[in-house]
Parts: sequence; C-alpha cells; structure tokens
Amino acid sequence: MTDNAAYEVPSAGGLFRDAQRYAQASSPASRQPTDTGAQASAQPSRQSLNIGAQNVRVTQFTAVGLTRARNDFLHTLLDSTFKAQTFQQVLHESREAAGKLQALGIAKQVNVALDKGPHDGVRVVFRCEDGSRYALKTGVNVGDDEGTANVTGRINNVWGGGEVLEASYSRGSKTQAAFQGSLSVPVNADPRRHIEVSASQTAADMRPYSTHDEVRRAVGVAYRAVGSVLTHDVRCSAMWRDICNLGSEASPTLRTEAGHTVKTSLAYTVSHDSRDSPTVPSRGSLVRATAEVAGLLGGLKFAKVHGEMQTNQRVGTDFVLATGVQGGVLVGPGRSPLSDRFFVGGQTSVRGFEFRGIGPRDHNDSIGGDVFYAAGVSLLTPLPYVQTPALRGHLWANAGQLALLDDRGLMRKTQRGVRDEVRRFFMCPSVAVGVGLVYHHSMVRVELSCGLPLVAALNDRPKPGLQFGMGVQFL
Repeated sequence: MTDNAAYEVPSAGGLFRDAQRYAQASSPASRQPTDTGAQASAQPSRQSLNIGAQNVRVTQFTAVGLTRARNDFLHTLLDSTFKAQTFQQVLHESREAAGKLQALGIAKQVNVALDKGPHDGVRVVFRCEDGSRYALKTGVNVGDDEGTANVTGRINNVWGGGEVLEASYSRGSKTQAAFQGSLSVPVNADPRRHIEVSASQTAADMRPYSTHDEVRRAVGVAYRAVGSVLTHDVRCSAMWRDICNLGSEASPTLRTEAGHTVKTSLAYTVSHDSRDSPTVPSRGSLVRATAEVAGLLGGLKFAKVHGEMQTNQRVGTDFVLATGVQGGVLVGPGRSPLSDRFFVGGQTSVRGFEFRGIGPRDHNDSIGGDVFYAAGVSLLTPLPYVQTPALRGHLWANAGQLALLDDRGLMRKTQRGVRDEVRRFFMCPSVAVGVGLVYHHSMVRVELSCGLPLVAALNDRPKPGLQFGMGVQFL
C-alpha cells in the first residue's frame, strides 16, 4: 500500500435509493389520509425531500454471507455507524465499514442496503462474500544487484479480525537461504494501521564485492500507520549477525570485523509518496526519512539517519524529468559495525560504477562508510518507431561519495587536515553520465545503460560500458 493509499468503498447509488425509499415511507406526508377528489382537480406538484439531513439512528445490523468475523471486531468496525445521527452520516459510515471489510480481506465483495429497522430506526444490511482464507504463491524479486525466487504461504483472517499470518522462503544469486514469518493485526479494525510481529533468518554470500558470508537472525515488532499525507513506521527489533566463512584473500579489516554481533534498536520512518508509479513515475514526489538508535537494550551502540527525496515532472507531453537526492550518517562510540554501514554504487544507486563500487576498500573488500550522499538527474524520452509507452529512452547523470568517520576516513590525520578532507568529500564526488533504455513492467523497472565514469577516486570501481539493472527503487 502506498503512502496515500485508501481502501475502496462501495458505490453510493444503491444506498441513496434505499435511503430515499425508507425516508419516503417514514415521512408524515406518506401516512396522511388523502382526498381523491381534491387530488384529481389539483395540479401535479413535485415534493423535494432532503434525506441527508434527516435525523435517524441505526438500531440493527445484519451481515448476510459473512461467516468468519468476530463479534467484538464487528462492534469496533461499526461503532461509528451506530453513532451516526443523520442519513448522510449513516451512508458514509456504512460505506467506510464495507470498504474496510474488503481491504482487510475478510470479504471479497460487500453490497450495502438500508432498510426499516426496529424502534423506528434504520437497519444496515451487508450482503457479503467471504474472502479467500488461504493463499500460496511463487515469485521472483529483483534489486540490489540480485535476483531471488521465493514461495510464500498466507492465511488471511486468522481469528476473524483481519489478522494475516505469512511465511516465505527464498533463494537467490547471493541469498543462500532466507526465511521470514510475520503476523499482522489491524488496530481498531482499520486497514491503514497495523501491528506486526516478525522473525527472520537470512544467509547471504557477499562475494564478489566482499569475501565473506553473513547470517542474520532477527525478531521485531512494528507499528505502521498510513495517512492521507504521511506514512509512519515505528519498529523495535533485536538482531544477531554473524560474519563468517571468510575467503583466503579476506582483508585485515574484514578479519577484524568477523564474528558475532548483537543489535537491539528502535527505528522510526516517516514518508510521503505522491508518485503515480513506484517504479517509473511521470509525476509526483517521494520524501522519506529514517532515524535509528541502537543499544537501548544492550549490544552495539550507535545512531543512524538516512533520508531521500525524489521529484518527477513532465516536460512537454512526452518527456519526464526526474531528480533524486539521498544521504545518511552513522555515528557512535568507536568504529562502526560493518553490517550497519552504508554502501554506494551500482545500477540502482550511482550508475557507471560496480555494485558497492564507491568508497572505502581494503584490498578487494568493500567495507562501506559512515556518511554518504548521492544525487542523480534523469530524462525519459520517447523513442522513434516505438509505439508502446512502456519502453523509453534514458539520459542520466549520477554523482555520489562515501567515507568513514574514523581515522581511516575523514578523521584521519594528514598534512591537509580534517577540514580539507571534509571539503574534498563534498566537493569531489564520483561522477558518471550515460544513456540507455528503461522498460516499465507492472511490477519492476528494467534498465539497460551505457555509462561513462567521469570522476573516480583511487579506491572506486568504475564500470564503463553496458550495465543491466532490475528493481523498484532507483536513484
């Protein structure tokens, strides 16, 4: 669900017709005795009836065909409906409740009707078709210079309140094996707010950019709220990492980092996404910021902030100009852990360089950095003799820099001094330009680029020529 996503609500046409029939049947004029002779001689007249402003109250609710919903869940779902005081409020709240049932997967389809209820009230009727209880799917994910195949099993509406229990297993070109299980529970019957409990284990081969494997085991609980403007995500997690299976050519830095580390952290993410597509947008913007504090319950101690911004706008009728900026910083006592550092470079990051090909290295191992920035500008163009808008031309320029905040990076003592190192960090980024093709698939963005690195540091790994990338998020 995107940041501005909203669940669909049923059409109001049938509801208004039901309400009008009820209002007309309940109006005093419909129960007055009439003089047939006077009616015959009278001129035809049209009576206006404002049903929306009439005071009513819901006295009964009936759900037909809904077999897997708890009573307490329905009470929470319909609380606003029973508190409605006018026809207009009843119509609105009934449609909202029906939309939530569908968004939570409890019902596939909900038809809403209003009828005469007991005690001169209104009866709300939901005619439903139960949603699918079980789902099993396979798929392929791409991104971060890797493709993975996965199988996912899902149980919807576990206890009759919109809960979702999900488990997935995946393997890929670098991911040796990954398992994740989660239980998601809606808050106050609202599909836009969830509490999720999860556990995962991932074993990944970090070669060829670093000669080691890494195993991560994590448990966590998160709260996510999707609003009309902003999306908020608060996550508390505990993670056990193991850097293992070092190669014979592993660098001294990597050998020092090898072994077990434990991290407990609290992270908060806020984002706004108004783009018309998450992969190849033609208009709209994305703003996202994440702050993480580790060491609250022991283990590693550090603070980490990461942000990104992207804008997209049409130029003329067929061109799209996109700009993107990213940046982050990680600070803490002593040297930062390898597993939490930033990495820059690759087709989905700064194009024209190898994956994780920008920034500090020790021999052949990419060791990441504590502070980074990256910026890019792209122009999507139409192609001659190509009818489909899914395939576009692509002109781009990318720049970025990555460094450590210790005596191996910006804080090292040199003749130039720390101030000059910081100035060079911001004024001398690695830069590449290029042209290529972009294909807009319904679920993924596919790029084929020909890049030319213009500026590269001594430790960088430029990659001139063709580069192929698939993913969802690009610079």
